Amino acid sequence: MTQMLDFNGRVAVVTGAGQGMGREHAKMLASRGARVVANDINADRVADTVSAIIDSGGIAVADSHNIVTGAADIVQTALNEFGQLDIVVNNAGINAFGRFWEMDPDTWWKIFDVSVKGVVEVSRAAMPHLIASGSGRLINISSNGVMGVPLDSAYNAAKAAIWGLGITLAAEAREVGVQVTTLMPVAWTPMTEDAFPNPVIRDAMRNTVPASAVSAFVAWLAHQDTTVHGDTFEVAGVSAGRVAIAGMPRMKVATPTPESWAEGAGLLTQDGELRPFRTASESFRDQMVYLAPELDSVLPADAADVSR
Repeated sequence: MTQMLDFNGRVAVVTGAGQGMGREHAKMLASRGARVVANDINADRVADTVSAIIDSGGIAVADSHNIVTGAADIVQTALNEFGQLDIVVNNAGINAFGRFWEMDPDTWWKIFDVSVKGVVEVSRAAMPHLIASGSGRLINISSNGVMGVPLDSAYNAAKAAIWGLGITLAAEAREVGVQVTTLMPVAWTPMTEDAFPNPVIRDAMRNTVPASAVSAFVAWLAHQDTTVHGDTFEVAGVSAGRVAIAGMPRMKVATPTPESWAEGAGLLTQDGELRPFRTASESFRDQMVYLAPELDSVLPADAADVSR
């Protein structure tokens, strides 16, 4: 039987910890021995999170700095209170629905900026300390909304940016000993309560995909002994799976003209066997070998650096 994962006092920052998944992440990490900086711009909500952790015997402090403008202050809270930083869970985000061309531009950009700039600035401020930790873990929360959800363009665009950033940071940070992973969770939270008017769907989500189930996955990834990282995972309840961009079979035209593509449109849009691409380099290799087969023996099979 697997021994209970214990963080042995490692220090974690969880953003958006005032409610929903962020609160559950903070509680889960603290319940396994992490010292937690619970961050949320809503001071009252995050104080409730910290109180719940302390009442359960855990260690946590509240931080209500803005993740966009006060990222360095959030990290400084961890250093001032605990002297180190080992784990960051970039969970915070906001949302609003509406047709893209009808939404107020300021609202659209606020949704995008809070999510993306928050992840960027907190990660940037934290990275030197995650490197110094020796067991640094950075977990970014994206969404399967990157695949497209009508009336949710700002949120989906932001989560797609977080996905792309996470894949890139995973490759860069690996060189300095920091493990980066991206999650696309499905969970019943205050943000999703009004998203599903069908009562059957609401009841199924409430019963099968509680936020605490995602937190269990987050805690496993954040643990110092976990070596799995660098991928993107969909997580819902007790299920999880890796996510990658996939390509349909390629096709060629005789000449690069608009007319040739018009003639080949039927073949181009046919379904076929998918090929997963976990990085841009893998996609690049696949394209180049398709066009110039002699490169198969030249480009590295793992495609780690072929696009540099």
